[in-house]
Amino acid sequence: MINTPHALMCTMQGDEYVHVGIAPPDTSWYLRFYETWDDEGQEMIGRFDFTLSVEMANLFRESVVPELDFSVIEQAADEYYKKIIV
Repeated sequence: MINTPHALMCTMQGDEYVHVGIAPPDTSWYLRFYETWDDEGQEMIGRFDFTLSVEMANLFRESVVPELDFSVIEQAADEYYKKIIV
């Protein structure tokens, strides 16, 4: 489902407020993402968020975040969900 940018785009519903969510059967993490074209129609842009257990968040922070070429905003899940609930 998320192997390529094109595959990501194919999962989109076309509604600006609808994100795609993915979680494993054990619900140990939850990924939400949204992808669309920029205003010029030249590049795909998007946003995403992860919900992780404390243990997985620590591993992600130590192993993955240093390898990213963008900044990461971290906040408690309850704070985040209060902000996004429409």
